[in-house]
Amino acid sequence: MSKRIALLAVFVSFFFCYLEWGKDQSSFLYEVAYQILFKQGDVQNSFSHPLILLPFLGELILLFQAFQKVPSKRWTYLGISLPAILVLFLLFIGIMGQNFKIIASTLPFLISSGWVFGVFRGKDARALNS
Repeated sequence: MSKRIALLAVFVSFFFCYLEWGKDQSSFLYEVAYQILFKQGDVQNSFSHPLILLPFLGELILLFQAFQKVPSKRWTYLGISLPAILVLFLLFIGIMGQNFKIIASTLPFLISSGWVFGVFRGKDARALNS
């Protein structure tokens, strides 16, 4: 059960990463995802960009793994690493621009990803001790 909760925490926390660009323009990733999926006319062109396609595929993998009876460790790690590309890029931008809001918005994803790694590693550690 803790694996499922940890995977869902990573899934949800990704959408609360914060973006700022230009003058007075900002949004959270859930707003961007909504725009891409439901408001924009040409969804195919939107998904052709790797910074949109790869995190989206990773999120689908995470969601699928969260509802598996026994989540695969490899698929889970792949599912985390694809959105992590964008999150780490946002963290880098936040650090370079000294934007605390962007930096702080990436922390829930990074912390919940660490939680998933700990949950999956914990099972292996117990198996080695027996």
